[in-house]
Amino acid sequence: MIGIPLALVAGMGRHNRSIGKAGGLLRNVPDDMRRFAAKTIGKPVIMGRKTFESVIALSGRPLVDRPNIVLSRNPAYRHEHAIVCRSLASALACAAAFAPEEIHIGGGPELYDQVIGQVDRLYLTLFNDDHEGEAKFPSFENEFTEVRRHGVREHQGLEYEWVDYVRRAVEKANPHNC
Repeated sequence: MIGIPLALVAGMGRHNRSIGKAGGLLRNVPDDMRRFAAKTIGKPVIMGRKTFESVIALSGRPLVDRPNIVLSRNPAYRHEHAIVCRSLASALACAAAFAPEEIHIGGGPELYDQVIGQVDRLYLTLFNDDHEGEAKFPSFENEFTEVRRHGVREHQGLEYEWVDYVRRAVEKANPHNC
């Protein structure tokens, strides 16, 4: 391990875990975007190539004021505003070189599935809607403990809530207990 906490900021449907459709987000909630920025500014964000390109399509630029570390299997892929890595291990090592207080995982769903077992903190937005998407957030409830709810919010009739989780401590096996 790298010794720096891994964090994940994401929004998902509270009941169906949907996070995206057709390579984009299901919901555009300005307050939630501000939360993502507040959690990640000044910290490296590791994301897959498709997610990185969707960020550029949505905002017209990469994430500002934080290193954009992009995972791509394509050896020819380059971007002047990103650090491109070919493996998660190299991306984590690259992110650790910035000596941040946290390293953030920015998506998409394939990367979430790959790293959920290593993530220390989840900063989730739970949306109360039925938007269906082919991209789903992985199961996490058995490995994380809720530590804070920030209260229900609303944007144009859509209710949502920010909920923070931390990974449960691994209990050491006690050979005297059966």
